[in-house]
Amino acid sequence: MLVRFDIPRTFDNLLDDACATDYFPGRVLYPAVDIAEQENETVVLAELPGVKKEDVKITFENNVLTISGERKPYEIPEKARVLLNEMRVQNFSRSIEFEHAVDASKIGAELNNGVLRVVLPKAEEAKPRTIDIK
Repeated sequence: MLVRFDIPRTFDNLLDDACATDYFPGRVLYPAVDIAEQENETVVLAELPGVKKEDVKITFENNVLTISGERKPYEIPEKARVLLNEMRVQNFSRSIEFEHAVDASKIGAELNNGVLRVVLPKAEEAKPRTIDIK
């Protein structure tokens, strides 16, 4: 019988378990994000599984987008016996600073299937333009 032992993955799992919020109750976690810049806008996608839109706060100040909130506990039936509990109840916060000017009045956001999508339109002075040669 051949048993494969994946040392990096095992070590990562050990670190994840050791750094879980159960051991550090005041720790604020960061949602995973993807950021894509296009010609006229920047799109930020953040993973927020199990979070309702009323539990998310989005602010934009001094060219910094901050996504924060709380993953609240779900209700366990009274007579249920918990066999495994890996879903974390936690506060989260993530701030992203933008190098280009953003038209803050046109920022939009939507939460769909646990993915938050924030669209930050570029301000006119930040958009690329073609310069004619005379």
